[in-house]
Amino acid sequence: MPSASTVPNDPTAPAGLADIEEALARLAPKGFSLGLHIRFSRPVRRVSTYPSRWLQAYTQRNLALGDPMMIWCVLNEGTIRWSDLTQQMPDPLNVMGQARDHGLTFGVALSRGPERSRSYLGAARADREFISSEVAQMAALLRQAHDLVDRSTALRPILVEALDAMACGMTYDQASAALGISRTALRYRLRMAREALGAEDTPQAIRKAIDAGLLNGISASGLLKGLPTGPDQTASDQTGLRSQPA
Repeated sequence: MPSASTVPNDPTAPAGLADIEEALARLAPKGFSLGLHIRFSRPVRRVSTYPSRWLQAYTQRNLALGDPMMIWCVLNEGTIRWSDLTQQMPDPLNVMGQARDHGLTFGVALSRGPERSRSYLGAARADREFISSEVAQMAALLRQAHDLVDRSTALRPILVEALDAMACGMTYDQASAALGISRTALRYRLRMAREALGAEDTPQAIRKAIDAGLLNGISASGLLKGLPTGPDQTASDQTGLRSQPA
């Protein structure tokens, strides 16, 4: 369903994404919710054009915790109409019923991508079911958006590893030893990561990488690799980072 709302036509979005979102808006008279590349429980980009009253109710009542559409999209890849969804998935919070009360009577859910980086789309209308050709158009648009954002957020693994090490709170010497490279090579990789992410410094690059789903907010992946422990302060204390909910 909705989750948080992001204003469409974001000037920071990859070129071509605005056209995709405008096409989705034409196909879904009662609005849509689009989440691209869910990584570490948050999408790289999220847009919702559902009615504001429904977005407010959905957020205030914490309906995301039991939303059958979102659960289905996490567990499956493909498409399903909401009328079929209610026959397959439990709805303990009556999310679908509350959506109907806000005019989202008919809808469709679509998901694409691997579990580690899945994208989803929910679309609604008040008057009738979506026909097969409309669902096919939305599936094609979701595929385009998924592929477009994936390319725009790509970062070479060695650059992610360098940021990951710094996000753990390591010193340059510790990070260099953990990665098996020299301090000069580490500084070079961090500089390349900053340039790729459009960041002014390494803390900002770490924040942007977290927002893009490239790093976990607590950098657990680095700890699980058995990297040496850093200084007593955490990455959030050192850089001003805070892990934010999706």
